[in-house]
Amino acid sequence: MASVPNPKRRRCLCPTSDSDSDASLQMDRCLQSTLARATADPSIATSVGLSLERILDSIPLQSDKDTLVQGAINLASSLLQAAIRSARRFATSHNSSVWPLPNDLTINVFSRLDTQSLCFAAASCMLFRRCASDPSCYANIDLTSCADLVTDPVVSTMIQRAGKHLLSIKLGSLSQNESILENSSLTVSCLAALKSDGGATGLLLQKLHLYNLKVGSNSLCSMLSACKSLSELEIVGINCWFVHILRTIFEHCRSIEHICLDTSRFYMPIGSLAELSVDELIKNCPRLSSLALRCRIGDDLLSAIVKEARGLKSLDISGSSSFSGIFLRDLGNGGSANSLETLILRDCMHLRAKEVSRFLSAICYGDWKSLRYVDISNKKGLLVPHGSSGLRTRCAMEVSQVLRERPEIQLMADYPPIRCFDGDCSNLPSSSSSDSGLSSSDDETSSSLPGSDNDTNTSSDNETNSSSDDGTNSLSGYETSSS
Repeated sequence: MASVPNPKRRRCLCPTSDSDSDASLQMDRCLQSTLARATADPSIATSVGLSLERILDSIPLQSDKDTLVQGAINLASSLLQAAIRSARRFATSHNSSVWPLPNDLTINVFSRLDTQSLCFAAASCMLFRRCASDPSCYANIDLTSCADLVTDPVVSTMIQRAGKHLLSIKLGSLSQNESILENSSLTVSCLAALKSDGGATGLLLQKLHLYNLKVGSNSLCSMLSACKSLSELEIVGINCWFVHILRTIFEHCRSIEHICLDTSRFYMPIGSLAELSVDELIKNCPRLSSLALRCRIGDDLLSAIVKEARGLKSLDISGSSSFSGIFLRDLGNGGSANSLETLILRDCMHLRAKEVSRFLSAICYGDWKSLRYVDISNKKGLLVPHGSSGLRTRCAMEVSQVLRERPEIQLMADYPPIRCFDGDCSNLPSSSSSDSGLSSSDDETSSSLPGSDNDTNTSSDNETNSSSDDGTNSLSGYETSSS
């Protein structure tokens, strides 16, 4: 019976025939002779071109000419690619012999470069490319300096290359130019690699900074759920409701320490307070020490945060609106006021002068003991009741008193010059009151200040009733301007 051939058995390659060997040797000699002549005499390159033209002129049929031209193109392309490969191989061999650092030390140096410089180094030679491909070199990805050149596949590749070494990501454009932001092609889908391998890639991510990306709340929350070790989150210029993002953080990112959410570009509200429990913030995020909310947020939510977040050291709500400053009342004796070191209320358009006055008085009386930096500057001035010039003088005096009695506090209170109101510019305030730079507003009714000649208790009761009637304590997540 005939034997059955084994399909797994490798076939023996036929030895090269003598004719093939002779042809290869002849080709090598011909190419070597041509290249030697071209190296010795640079004009040979021009002669080759002229020779090709003469040969084409001597061929009668156009089809034969086309075939010859295509053959010349293929030959030149093959020769060019072979020369480039050889040059790279020689350069790699040369760099390996003269480069003074071993590979592990080179990788350590590359891991300290910014991401754009790392890409430039990887493109220079194969030696650097191999070293730059090490996962540790992509532990800290920062592509904000070249946002217009970055695409989703590029970011995804870097995240996959980093793997479990990934520690921080910074993506997006820091520019405020609307045309640049609109032309950006980077979306949150570039972060989908964080959920690969069951979320192992994003598990050790500690810092995430996103600037002006095209993203929706659902996709962003899905990505954040994979970043369970996140300690620092900054999201700027993204058009979405932050209440969903905060809920995701409270549920999944329990090591969070710093949060910055900024929708001032779109003037978006934070969302409904009914959907967000501050108790979750305290229970699930005990390490939270810095919070920046630059969006439409009301006194009710701010009051709850300042009262309950006892480990909070920095609160930045600069540029926010829809709150009047009522949350500052009576918070100096408890809550996070015992630990708060930095409070930034810069350019809050609805911040009332009377609430700032109460706050400064509390500081002078010894409350807010840990406070070291306060910014209550406003480029448009604070809101004061129509015609109440006494508030301007009082706030200016209290600023001076804080600087005198609490020298450990750095107080920023920069305001514009007093603007004319009621169409009467003849009776401007004196220099002492104009320094305060407080603007008037027709939107508030007149009320007496604490400590003024009027009855303080009556004033306080009226303010409380007014805030209850106009909806400032509603559970809408942000308050409307009082009338």
